[in-house]
Amino acid sequence: MKRIDMVRNGTKQLITAENAVENALCEVAALASTLGRMRLESDMSMVYGQEAISALVESMSMLSNARGAMIKAHSHLDQVKTQMGCRTVMEGGTNKPPTGEGVSTLSVVAPAKREAA
Repeated sequence: MKRIDMVRNGTKQLITAENAVENALCEVAALASTLGRMRLESDMSMVYGQEAISALVESMSMLSNARGAMIKAHSHLDQVKTQMGCRTVMEGGTNKPPTGEGVSTLSVVAPAKREAA
């Protein structure tokens, strides 16, 4: 198999895997929302289903971690692509954030100080 074909096939599968993780996160969040809304509409106590909601929130946290790991894997695979001599190969149509020199990113700042009343 040619290197360019390896990169294209790997990229296609990477995007499929990234989308699967993102979709799973969205579906679990939708389930948690649906369950909460059904409980509210039925005027049931929050006691009902608390263990289920806790488990769903835990799974969302795990999926968020998986999402971050996929981003790291994507970055590492991009480096492998360059090492293979396929630096300029691009696949997929996903918009990516700008990178490089002169690109600023958001950062956390201290909260504004409140004036004394």
